Amino acid sequence: MAKIVRESKIVMLLAAALFVVPVGSVLGDSGPAHQIDQPFPIAMGTSGGNINDRTRAFCYGGTLGALVEDRGGAQYILSNNHVLARTNLASPGEDIIQPGLIDQSPACAQDKTDAVADLFDFVPIMFKGKKAAPTNTVDAAIAQVKMNAVKSNGEILDIGRISNLTLEPALGLAVKKSGRTTGLTRGTISALDVTVDVSYDSRKTARFVHQVLVTPGSFIDSGDSGSLMVEDAYGTPRAVGLLFAGSNSVAIANPIDAVLNSFSGITMVGAPSTSLTNMISHWAKNLFRISESHAASTQLPPQVNSVAVDAVRKVKEKHEAKLLSVPGVVGVGIGHSEKTLGQAAIEVYVKESASALRSQLPTSLEGVEVKVIETGEIQAY
Repeated sequence: MAKIVRESKIVMLLAAALFVVPVGSVLGDSGPAHQIDQPFPIAMGTSGGNINDRTRAFCYGGTLGALVEDRGGAQYILSNNHVLARTNLASPGEDIIQPGLIDQSPACAQDKTDAVADLFDFVPIMFKGKKAAPTNTVDAAIAQVKMNAVKSNGEILDIGRISNLTLEPALGLAVKKSGRTTGLTRGTISALDVTVDVSYDSRKTARFVHQVLVTPGSFIDSGDSGSLMVEDAYGTPRAVGLLFAGSNSVAIANPIDAVLNSFSGITMVGAPSTSLTNMISHWAKNLFRISESHAASTQLPPQVNSVAVDAVRKVKEKHEAKLLSVPGVVGVGIGHSEKTLGQAAIEVYVKESASALRSQLPTSLEGVEVKVIETGEIQAY
């Protein structure tokens, strides 16, 4: 989550400089448009957060990611716990504003006229203790929208309307997102079933399991937490994950079905599912686009079949605890093999130089390749 210092104008300007859009990761100059005060009804993929998310020194903001609804038709903004619920500290009913406190004028001002929703529910985050490391699956919260404050079709800035269907993450899948800081960016799912330790404000660490890892690192930055990750497809793309953490080299997302299943009866707001014929046509058009587009001219690794992934997953589960106990290791996942095309490998993510830890980590486990990847510290964004 992005933060800004409240007290000093000089420090405030320096902090704002941290939100400069990275060259090469944004499609067009879309970042700043995601940070301004939108007229009602607002679209998703924009700056937002809890009106009370500030301290004496800092105020915070993230991204209002997507629109979801319950069986009764009530609609909610979907984002992260640490964006909407102040990392477990908020109470239901607290105002969710657009833009977030860091993008208010003046910065950190609590403007109740900018309220677009009321915090409704969140999944508590469990943090590591001295002896225990409880596991989490999602960093997620929902806020019930106020009347006429949010576009009811779930439109996302720079993406438009999405599908009401979801898509299971897959290795090599091309994805995109629209967020507060870096606007519209594109990436590729590089690892599945990731177990990762995520730092929150450098004071607490939470372990997440069954996560999705995306590259490049410029896919998200501080303030993009809460962004919805969708397939990079024409028309109405399907939701794939909810972004919440990253580093200079990777981004981390909760699988979207795990997020939705955390709240009773919640589904994506989007275009209704089409007939089988239309779905096949939609798939064919996107296949043609991928084969013809300049972006796809770069050779991507072939997708690994689910049988290969499942086989590697069993080995990973047996050895994961020991791998994570090595000082400097921040996560373990399943990615592409560097030795055999179409095969999977175990990936070990480390804070510092991979070569320094190489001697402490195996090169293979039960015949499965082990790759050591330097990611740096993984932080909640």
